[in-house]
Amino acid sequence: MTSHHRPLLLLILLTAFALRIVGVVGQFPPGVAHDEVAHWLIARDILAGNHAIYFTAAYGHEAGYHYLEAIFLSLLGDNLLALRLPAVLCGLLGVAVTYALAKRLFGETVALLAAGLLAVLFWPVFYGRLALRAISLPVVAGLSAYFWWQGWLLTQRRRGAERYFVLAGLFAGLSLYTYLAARAVPIFFLLFILYLALVHRRELQARWRGVVGFTAVFLLTAFPLFYYLQTHPGAEFRVAEVSQPLNELRAGSPLPVLQNGLKLAGMFGVVGDPLWREGVPGVPVFEPVLALLFYGGVFLSVWRWRDGRYAFILLWLLVSLLPSLVTINAPSHIRSINALVVMSIFPALLIHNLGELSTDFPRLSTKRVKLGLTILAFTFFLLYAGRTLYLTFQVWPAGGDVPFVWQTAFAKVATILDESDGTAVSLAGWSPDTMDSPTMTLLRQNDATPLSHFNPQEGTLLIPKSGQIVRPSALPLDPYWEIQLADWNATVITTALTTHYNLHTPPPLTPTIPANISFGGEIQFLGYALTSSPAYLLTYWRVTAVPSAPRRLFIHFLDENGQQIGEVYAFDTADPQSLWFPHWQSGDLLLQKHEIPVPLAEVAHIRLGWFDPYSCDSGPCQNLLTPTGEPFLLLTIEQELRGDLK
Repeated sequence: MTSHHRPLLLLILLTAFALRIVGVVGQFPPGVAHDEVAHWLIARDILAGNHAIYFTAAYGHEAGYHYLEAIFLSLLGDNLLALRLPAVLCGLLGVAVTYALAKRLFGETVALLAAGLLAVLFWPVFYGRLALRAISLPVVAGLSAYFWWQGWLLTQRRRGAERYFVLAGLFAGLSLYTYLAARAVPIFFLLFILYLALVHRRELQARWRGVVGFTAVFLLTAFPLFYYLQTHPGAEFRVAEVSQPLNELRAGSPLPVLQNGLKLAGMFGVVGDPLWREGVPGVPVFEPVLALLFYGGVFLSVWRWRDGRYAFILLWLLVSLLPSLVTINAPSHIRSINALVVMSIFPALLIHNLGELSTDFPRLSTKRVKLGLTILAFTFFLLYAGRTLYLTFQVWPAGGDVPFVWQTAFAKVATILDESDGTAVSLAGWSPDTMDSPTMTLLRQNDATPLSHFNPQEGTLLIPKSGQIVRPSALPLDPYWEIQLADWNATVITTALTTHYNLHTPPPLTPTIPANISFGGEIQFLGYALTSSPAYLLTYWRVTAVPSAPRRLFIHFLDENGQQIGEVYAFDTADPQSLWFPHWQSGDLLLQKHEIPVPLAEVAHIRLGWFDPYSCDSGPCQNLLTPTGEPFLLLTIEQELRGDLK
């Protein structure tokens, strides 16, 4: 590297780091997504001694990136900064890897241009700020590309270059342990070796030992994952959810794949990824001028396809798009993420080749052309840095479903709880028995405040001992409980993100039929009531001990002959990923409104109880027992009560 290029590379790397680290907690993203929480849980499992090469949690995750996360968490603790720093690091390394590869292939000027663009483009910056494993793929796969060319270009000049092919095979194999889209990496190398056999046979024959070493090391590195997936065919059920275009292609209908191909071709300059969770919908990778330079660079590579360097980056780009080509929601930035390794090289190549105009057109001085191209490059660098800042901090955080997916309201609640006096609070959410509890653990800096969780969409109201209830303003309580809270003189404070209820005195519960029966020493039945127009069953419960396992309430409606004519359920469910966390505190009041699925006049008895939903797969459901050893409680509805509510 020449001395005057070092400051430029340093500026590029510092800019890349700043765009990925500034405000990475609290601003962009505005909270934390379930996918990020799942990454944290897997890393926590690793720290607890649960090791694997493939984790089935969260619909299946390759293990590599999670071990990096585990290292950061062990060093910096359980917090969002520690969780996202590996992505920041991978994003920065991705810029460095692209620089190294482009320099090896096309020289230092192209390398600086490519690295500068990759440092400031919104797509790589976006994934360099999220705690998601996909951003590690371009780094590891990119290193395989770099070491391949290191070995290829050194073979004729010195002995021992085969070791670089071995390193290339190692990193190509390791890339499979980063993200699902890495399955395209072996496809790329297979196709490129075939290309070399057809177009550069002599050069390939001169390097056969290195290529054999590459293949052997790749197969050895990839074999453990391949063996695991072959022996656990259900581990990747997420693939079946997104592979509709591929399935239709196999069935003889290529139209969805062809449509995806057009979308992917336009992703770089026409219309980008359609989802808010993948960026700003519809925004292409490049604006018009740079898009033309990108497509021009692609055309230049096609024109020079017999040059192995151009064929390499062109084939890498095309194969990197395959995971999005055969899946839904194309064009998908995350499934095409391995394209980041070479994407910025294409416009850099064309910009650099414009410098040759002074040779073809003598009236153009070389000095003027170089000055103009330098100004153009810095202009692009500044404009795209500004564009990324605007999209990152102004457009994306409040757009579409971003506040919901990244749980902005929960982030606000966490800030409130960290500043509170430690009084118990109940928090309404969409997934109280699975993701809400770990989400809040990750968001909060101070875990001293007891926190309970419930889902108001299911007709639940949870009142802690303190009487303080918080919900996202976008998640309303059941209207019945909203009215009850008003009748109980609850103070209500509403903001754009959260609504806070404060009951200054315990609510005067008035079940029509009071009771005092314990289930398993964990949950106490306080009684029930019936409402009319429409008819609802209200059940009242108190948590007496924090449950040690998921608890699901069943209510069976029986007729005069004791035959079941209807049923309803409430609270914890069996999660497909077997995910569950304690989410109630001792002393919590659980108030539940149940819809009665049959005419009330036909109901003579109610049978209710609690069970562990996970116990039902291997045999009879395991119920919590009453003090008399019964697995349920049988209630008789008086005829007068039914008649009053007809």
